[in-house]
Amino acid sequence: MKYQLFILCCLVSLCLATIPRPRGVAISMASFYRPDVPFRCRDGSKEIPFEYVNDDYCDCPDGTDEPGTSACPGGKFHCTNAGFRPLNILSSRVNDGICDCCDGTDEWDGNIDCVNNCKELGKKMREEADRIRQLQEEGYKLKQKFIEEGKQAKEQKKAELEQLEKNKIELEAVKTEMEGKKTEAEAPEKEAKDKHEQAWNEELERRNAEKERLRAEIAFAELDANKDNKISLSEIKGLSMFDVDSNGEVSDDEAKEHLEGEEEVDQDHFILKVWPNIKQFYKSPDSEEQAKGDNQEVTTEPPEVLPPPLRPGFPRHRNPAVERQRQLFAKRASLPDSPTPHDDVVDDDNDDDDDDDEYEDSEEYEENKTEDNKDQQEEDKMPDYDEATKALIAAADEARQQFNDADAKLKETENQIRDLQSYLGTDYGPNEEYSVLKGNCYEYTDREYTYKLCAFDRATQRPKSGGSETSLGNWGKWDGPGEDKYAAQKYENGQSCWNGPNRSVKVYFKCGTEHKVTSASEPSRCEYAFGFETPTHCTAPPTRSADDVHDEL
Repeated sequence: MKYQLFILCCLVSLCLATIPRPRGVAISMASFYRPDVPFRCRDGSKEIPFEYVNDDYCDCPDGTDEPGTSACPGGKFHCTNAGFRPLNILSSRVNDGICDCCDGTDEWDGNIDCVNNCKELGKKMREEADRIRQLQEEGYKLKQKFIEEGKQAKEQKKAELEQLEKNKIELEAVKTEMEGKKTEAEAPEKEAKDKHEQAWNEELERRNAEKERLRAEIAFAELDANKDNKISLSEIKGLSMFDVDSNGEVSDDEAKEHLEGEEEVDQDHFILKVWPNIKQFYKSPDSEEQAKGDNQEVTTEPPEVLPPPLRPGFPRHRNPAVERQRQLFAKRASLPDSPTPHDDVVDDDNDDDDDDDEYEDSEEYEENKTEDNKDQQEEDKMPDYDEATKALIAAADEARQQFNDADAKLKETENQIRDLQSYLGTDYGPNEEYSVLKGNCYEYTDREYTYKLCAFDRATQRPKSGGSETSLGNWGKWDGPGEDKYAAQKYENGQSCWNGPNRSVKVYFKCGTEHKVTSASEPSRCEYAFGFETPTHCTAPPTRSADDVHDEL
């Protein structure tokens, strides 16, 4: 049967090739050019003798009487191009010295020799057609696979969404239950902690009051110069810190103002009335005297005077820092107030010893100061809760953890539901074939940049030399022309250009056997274009037609 069909095709081709027709006329138009009858112009405007056809004079307005010459400006010359693709050219190109037809029939006057390379071109054309057909066949097979996988994935995600929505209802109930238990456990915990903290705050207030009273008593002892357990106007007037108008002396009115209008005050009155008003600027009289001595360039620096020891009957303060201050004060108080006559006749070694003593005192002071800070921090630190309160805290912590676990599971489920809803709400093509691209990124590098396309998500670029990525756009929509909307995608609202619009990318799809970005360009400012090959854009390959058989013959 195939052999008979081959013989028939050969006979038909032979018959067609022997049909008489003027130069430049296609076989399909040969019936209009019969030499035994007058020729009628194709537009029907006139009828001329057949010998006027191709006489190099344009008789018909439509130029159909001169298909093989360049006489008519609007005429057409048909290149048969046997073995390749037939071609119609403007008749003005006939005998123009350029070979337009691969069979050379357009240069029939012999002024130029045209090589007939139609067979070679036909062979390349058929090879390219076979390559494209093979590519389409392979791509289309992959596409069918992706269609099946995409549909299965869609049904699977629908089922997952349905199950997650059921789970969400159960998790919401568990969260509500755990929240109730948490609230129930936190109530006694809060009550016990508040009680403990209130007791501690009261203790801190008591301690602070004790410290403040100690400061006041030390100040009273320092101001009571004659040690009569009273502070008089004369004792106030001798101290420059009470000079309100800074005129160099303390007047009676100024002294009385600081003693709250009294001539003299005892310790209780001082602590209650006077100390609150002077504690902000109060300085030890001894330190004031030392400052005066410094101004007079006294070479012998007196030892630092620290708070005196408590007088008998004063309630003992439990602050270790204060106790160390008292010990240091007692040590320094035991030192001689002035040099002895023998002190002038001492050797250098004794001077060094004195320097060492002063250095040791300063070191001891710094060490005590550091320890004081540590003791103060420890003293202000709230003690641990009692065992009953710790048990309540542990129970509340467990209830909170159970609530947090329930809340975390609910949030995770809600996130999964949103992801599934987003997936199911996205158009992945008429048969879900483009879903295979979801979640994958593809890169393309040119001379300057590396471009990345994460399908249905975003597009970016980064310099080859290094640097951060620039957003070219986020997934927007399918943007193909007309009915072929799946031929292109649009990614929008990328990073804005300097004094320009936000960047965007249009991705053009074509058939290929693998997913890859094949090109990247910027045809307009801040508007990019990607070429992308993928099997998902392959259509069913065409079958060989009769024209292919005819061309081969």
